Amino acid sequence: MATKKRSRPLYEVFLERVVRIDAVQCYRAAVTDDHTVRFFAEGRRPGVFGDFHWSLDRPEPFPLGLVAGVVFLWGPIPPATSEEPPVSLPMQHAWDAAVAAWADFIAELVNGELIASGVYPASGVRSEIDPAEWTRAGLILDVRNGDLYEVRDGKRTVRWSDIVVWEAVQAQKLGTIDWDAEWKEDVARREKAQLPNKRGYLRELERRIQERYGVHSVDGGDLRRFRAAVYRGDAVRPRKK
Repeated sequence: MATKKRSRPLYEVFLERVVRIDAVQCYRAAVTDDHTVRFFAEGRRPGVFGDFHWSLDRPEPFPLGLVAGVVFLWGPIPPATSEEPPVSLPMQHAWDAAVAAWADFIAELVNGELIASGVYPASGVRSEIDPAEWTRAGLILDVRNGDLYEVRDGKRTVRWSDIVVWEAVQAQKLGTIDWDAEWKEDVARREKAQLPNKRGYLRELERRIQERYGVHSVDGGDLRRFRAAVYRGDAVRPRKK
């Protein structure tokens, strides 16, 4: 059965899965570092020179580092410079949680659990992005604008722009009737007084199921039980005893 996809801007999904999660936000009240407010609200990488460009390269473990007495972070965020202030422990914990969620987010794109499409700059045409694209080295994702860059020899090139994503839906096995979906549809029609007369409904239901699920015949008993429950006003669909 064909299912309509509901695409969402990449930035919206990024915030939902990486930043606005309990594992990150639970540290928000304890963090008093400057330049971190936009990280918790918008996913902007923390720091004076923070931006929305997150690296896809596999991060190193995320310990606190120390160079010349200045604390810095490893991961999608670049090491801090001597101009950066020290990072507090709560901020480090929040960042580590976001990096872990970021890795899971990218893994979903690689594994095909999330599907993405974008505009290919050379053609200007939108198309699905092959999951293998997300495994390339040197990739940076501008999460706010939905642009995927590749960095090679110091040069940054846009591979995809205006990326949107949606959850993959497992294809339903041909011939398997989704009675729950049929029930929800007809209960909604019942509430809007849009059902046909009871006699004509049985044939309509059978034809609809045959067309949607590729079946040649539908058990008459199932159809009659379903119709009776719909027109009786039942709240729960009937099931075989």
